[in-house]
Amino acid sequence: MLHSFYTGIEHIFKRVAVECDGGSPVGDVWHRALLAGMTKPSSRRPAVISENTAQALRAYLDFRHVFRHAYSFELQWEKMASLVRQCEKTLVRLESELDTFLASLDRNGKSA
Repeated sequence: MLHSFYTGIEHIFKRVAVECDGGSPVGDVWHRALLAGMTKPSSRRPAVISENTAQALRAYLDFRHVFRHAYSFELQWEKMASLVRQCEKTLVRLESELDTFLASLDRNGKSA
């Protein structure tokens, strides 16, 4: 669930990068660059999320990395518990910031 949660968010960010910025980051650290880029305005869009939200999402990105590169039997509940418990709160904050971002695009005559 945690892997899917962050992967879905990352797909949203990739879509923003492609549609608004002309492409998403590439290279070995593209996942981190994509997340960091969403906190900064570009010449064609405002910042998508706050630094506080990005900080919360970095923990999910880190989990995603472990999930993809470690065997599932190495996962430990103690390390995942806070992410599971904060998932809904993080999603609500993200949804609010995405709504604000989309509204700013509409006000500036751009479509999402």
